[in-house]
Amino acid sequence: MGTLWELYKGKDFDVKPTLERIKKACDYIGNPQRDYPSILVGGTNGKGSSCAFTERILREHGFKTGWFVSPHLISENERWRINGKPIEEGVLKDYVKDLKKVFEKFSLTYFEAATLIAVKYFKDQGVDVAVFEVGMGGRWDATKVSDAIIRGITNVERDHTKWLGDNVEKIAEEKLGLYEEGKPLVLGSARYPLYTKALEMELKNLKVAGIDYEYYGRVERERTYLESYESENFKLRNAELSLWGKWQIDNASLAISLCSEFTEMKEEKVKEALKNTLWEGRMEVLRGEPILMVDASHNPYSVLKVVKLVKKYFPKVRVAYSSLQGKEWELTLKLLRNLLEEIYLLPIDYYRAESLDNLENFAKEIGFKTKVFTIEELLNFEEDLLVIGSIYLVGEVKKYLQGIKQGFIF
Repeated sequence: MGTLWELYKGKDFDVKPTLERIKKACDYIGNPQRDYPSILVGGTNGKGSSCAFTERILREHGFKTGWFVSPHLISENERWRINGKPIEEGVLKDYVKDLKKVFEKFSLTYFEAATLIAVKYFKDQGVDVAVFEVGMGGRWDATKVSDAIIRGITNVERDHTKWLGDNVEKIAEEKLGLYEEGKPLVLGSARYPLYTKALEMELKNLKVAGIDYEYYGRVERERTYLESYESENFKLRNAELSLWGKWQIDNASLAISLCSEFTEMKEEKVKEALKNTLWEGRMEVLRGEPILMVDASHNPYSVLKVVKLVKKYFPKVRVAYSSLQGKEWELTLKLLRNLLEEIYLLPIDYYRAESLDNLENFAKEIGFKTKVFTIEELLNFEEDLLVIGSIYLVGEVKKYLQGIKQGFIF
């Protein structure tokens, strides 16, 4: 028996909007998710970074943590972590072997099967608390089976419109489906439509950025700082963040709010956690001079936001882009055309990748100067580079660089 990815090869993105299968599967194996408390984080952008900060803060305070991540960047075992360390491949294969009949009995999708492994693995490892990252949406996401005692939503933008709805109001409603009465829901934004929709739905026990907790920070060329955070439960001043970008100030603040609902915190431990949080592939600098930065953003407005910020601090940066099918890449390229004259295009070795011909033809049609490169060709350039558009693209760049470092590529 191989990994879960191998078992579901070519069927890893099946989406079936119901919680019935995963609930029955969890019940069948004894509902291990009920043996430890969980925190669940959703949202269009920043949920992964927010989970990373949350997990690191909890670990810094002495809790043994489980952490469920999606999607993976390089290796599938990244998805299941204990105290930040990915599951060993042999252990993962054992879980796949042991649970395969359960996957089949309840016709679980790949993500449901991954969630089932997570809830059992975390129980078997005796975690004190688990952090779950929502896969998509909220209302029907398999991670809801975690029965989290605290939930958070970072923000809402257009994404996964095929499944979540074609406007931000519908998407907000789907994401707010994470809510469960009697349990706190932390909102990382008081902006329309997230907070507006929450009020319209008459959700209770909300903790909202700018209302229930306030913060501000600053971004420098190579550093990001959370200068102030204040809520009824916790205060913090002058914290350096390990992750770069102004939205990481938002993500760190959401994480602090989630953790403050779970435990009493110490300012110095929170600072230490924020300074040492690792989250690969998100505003990650892989090379200094000239700079090579990678970011896994894929939806149009988050890509635009990242490119704008990077160009502010690195005006000569070249942007290398690619996309999966169905990711509104036409809109992304249209938005980027207002910022850029030229764009580099890269292949992605994944069956859901958009064809380079389609990307290049459309880019030229809207006035871009385009160049198509392999990753190897691109990384030999002596110029500032930002690689963006897909977590699978970022993973390939990192794998290539790891190969060079380990002596596998000459």
